[in-house]
Amino acid sequence: MTGIFTNNEENKKPGPDGSGEEGTGKNTTDSVGIRKATRTTTAPRLVERVTALRGQSIARPQEPKSTSRRRTQLDIYGKDPEIPYVKFEAAARDIVCSLMERQDRMNEEIFSKLNDLGYRVEDLEQARTRDGGGR
Repeated sequence: MTGIFTNNEENKKPGPDGSGEEGTGKNTTDSVGIRKATRTTTAPRLVERVTALRGQSIARPQEPKSTSRRRTQLDIYGKDPEIPYVKFEAAARDIVCSLMERQDRMNEEIFSKLNDLGYRVEDLEQARTRDGGGR
């Protein structure tokens, strides 16, 4: 913003020692020394730029999903990947397999106990009928 300013001569005196600023004189509130500004220009108008690149994309062109999947698979199974996916996959597979084997052993143990209990109940019923302990 440009304007015309009128100042009091008294305000151009330097301020207190060491300030080095102009216009810090004794009496800055005098009505004679008030700044008066008049606007000589108007606010800038908003304009839209016209360029030959309007509507053009500056990003990479999109590639097919198969290409990106193939590249991702190469990144995962490469010799020196950033994420050791192959090692993680092997460790996860080992954990799952060991849990499944444990579950199979537990199921086998449960079934053998059920069979044993069935035989015991059958033996107790036969012993009861032999002794004449019918109801």
